[in-house]
Amino acid sequence: MDDLTFFYLTSVVALTVVAALFSCSETSITAASRAKVHRMVSEGNKRARKLEKLLKSREKVISSMLIGNNIVNILASALATAAGIALFGETGLIYATIAMTLIVIVLSEIAPKTFALKMPDKVAMALAPMIDILVKILFPFTHLIQKLVDSVLDLFFKKTDQASKEQELEEIRDTVDLKHKEGSIFKYDKDLIDGVLDLSDTEISEIMVHRKDIESINAELPLAEIVSQALEINYTRIPMWRSSKENIVAILNVRKLLKALHCHKGSLDEFELTPATSEPWFVPSSNSLRSQLFAFRKKKKRFALVIDEYGSMLGLLTLEDILEEIVGEIKEQEDESEINIIRVKSGAYKIAGKTLIRDINKKLDWEILEGDNAYNLAAFIISNLGRIPEEREKFEIDGYAFEILKRKNHDLLLVRVKKISG
Repeated sequence: MDDLTFFYLTSVVALTVVAALFSCSETSITAASRAKVHRMVSEGNKRARKLEKLLKSREKVISSMLIGNNIVNILASALATAAGIALFGETGLIYATIAMTLIVIVLSEIAPKTFALKMPDKVAMALAPMIDILVKILFPFTHLIQKLVDSVLDLFFKKTDQASKEQELEEIRDTVDLKHKEGSIFKYDKDLIDGVLDLSDTEISEIMVHRKDIESINAELPLAEIVSQALEINYTRIPMWRSSKENIVAILNVRKLLKALHCHKGSLDEFELTPATSEPWFVPSSNSLRSQLFAFRKKKKRFALVIDEYGSMLGLLTLEDILEEIVGEIKEQEDESEINIIRVKSGAYKIAGKTLIRDINKKLDWEILEGDNAYNLAAFIISNLGRIPEEREKFEIDGYAFEILKRKNHDLLLVRVKKISG
């Protein structure tokens, strides 16, 4: 073996090691957790800070690793071929091809990538300085190739910032769902996280109390009648109307009213109701729950009336309604009569028609699909049947059996629902 052939062989070994490092770097960067790295950055880890910077341009880093890996593997194959021919003549080409195929697959690809997958964060942290240098060296090639790739992809796929944000949210949902199935996250915690993520995608109109269900008081009634109705309604804040129920003129705070009555010394005819009321706050139905939650906090309010684009009242929304979307239904012990989902012995459930589909899915772990403007169970049934079913009528929709237990006029008050197995 002459010196040149020996040089070829030692170069192949060195290039194989370099290729393994490229493969290790590519996999570790791909699999590294940005959340864990961010936590280490907050703890003052300098390497983590460098790695976090690399992860922000992950596509560019991976492109650099792939370019470097391909260059090294092609060069190693060429040198191995030259060494094979020098040692064995023409048959050396076959030997070199077989040897390099095994070396590249096993030593340059599978082994380093498997190693990196076992502890991606640690490997990426260790290789971060080397990766940073290589990215800077290969930047001209990477930039040019990335431009060409982006031009080709733009012909078929246009990715907006909104699409990217939605993809990140879906990734969080998928991760939470996977951890729940693995037993790392309890269902209650999963529902909490899902509830927070749903705030941005859910409009006020999907969870508000519909105007036909709003309990309100005529502001022109005598004070004694107003107090009597307020106590009967049993809510802290009650809309007050004048002329028609659509014309809300004030919001009565029952606590302030009772406190003012307790402190009032004169006759009731001299009692002024205004200090116990506030101006109604109207919000558009298209607001997301997330934006409305921030609006509640900013205005320090807990009660809003929902209107459409024409100013017509659609319903009302409270801060508690939004919180229930996150933590689940909040009921006091004396509210047992208003439980909307009751399990019966047969395995079916009696569910109030006004119950939101999202609440049913959360509580029962079902997958009933909401339709356009069909947010509660009654609207879901009517939307799918294309009509209002009769009382005691039975039918099936998307793998669920329904029976109308109670109907009043056009309202479906109580429905028996059972998931069809299989």
